[in-house]
Amino acid sequence: MQDDNIKIRPAVLDDCYSVFEWRNDKSSREMSLSDNFITFSEHSGWFKSSLQSQKRTLYIGEQENKKIGVCRFDFNLSEFTSDVSINMNPEMRNRGLGKAFLSKCITNYWLKNDYDLLSKIKSQNLASLKIFKSLGFEEYNYKDEVVFLKKPFNNLKFKAVEETDANILFELLGKRQHSISHKVMPSKSEHLAFIKSNPYRYWFLVFEDDQLVGAIYIQKDNSIGLNLLFPHKKLVRKILGYLKRNFDPEPEVKSKVPDYFYLNVSYGNEDLKEILDELGVDPIQLSYKVI
Repeated sequence: MQDDNIKIRPAVLDDCYSVFEWRNDKSSREMSLSDNFITFSEHSGWFKSSLQSQKRTLYIGEQENKKIGVCRFDFNLSEFTSDVSINMNPEMRNRGLGKAFLSKCITNYWLKNDYDLLSKIKSQNLASLKIFKSLGFEEYNYKDEVVFLKKPFNNLKFKAVEETDANILFELLGKRQHSISHKVMPSKSEHLAFIKSNPYRYWFLVFEDDQLVGAIYIQKDNSIGLNLLFPHKKLVRKILGYLKRNFDPEPEVKSKVPDYFYLNVSYGNEDLKEILDELGVDPIQLSYKVI
């Protein structure tokens, strides 16, 4: 059978029993992170809630009107990532369909959701590991015989700031509409001296589809600064997700440094405040200039 005629579609209630049978298949349970046998009542409740959830997406694959498997995406708000897993119909295994099925599901999912993808697979599940790695998933951790894989959504790039970026940063600074630290533009020489002083723990230029969209920094007190030319929800979400996945906060210092990252936003920057509210980022305080 050829894999180029695989079709995918959102799961519907009529798929409940098929997915239940695949889940309780002996081989499926042996390779699953949760190998317990579940009742149909338990599965039915889970399946119905999954179809209603805004954070979970289920796709069913079909070939010649035969169901070949299910692919699940679970959005993780705290990390701005989605966990992905597949389970093939036991009758359709060993036909070379898994790679094409997963690839089409990812392509379809990324049309509407631009999250990095994560997956956890048992080390003995060589077939699944081969499929995921063939599609660009890379191993980043291993624990208790479980392999942790990730596949980034690749339209964002982060370049560490260097002295040679002074002109780019100066132009960004001049275009900034909202400021906390100063109201008057520094001179170019002052700006270059600032860059040379290595003022931040981390400092990056941010590119989206190879176009410069802004800069971001992390300070030693775990505060984050954003300077984006045209902020929008997807861009902010991806930037914050990148930071949370790749950097750890500095250790807590009582009354000085919290044990979490926090984002400073100019009081007048209504667009960014609205974006953060929509992303579910919790506000922690308002700051007022007294003198």
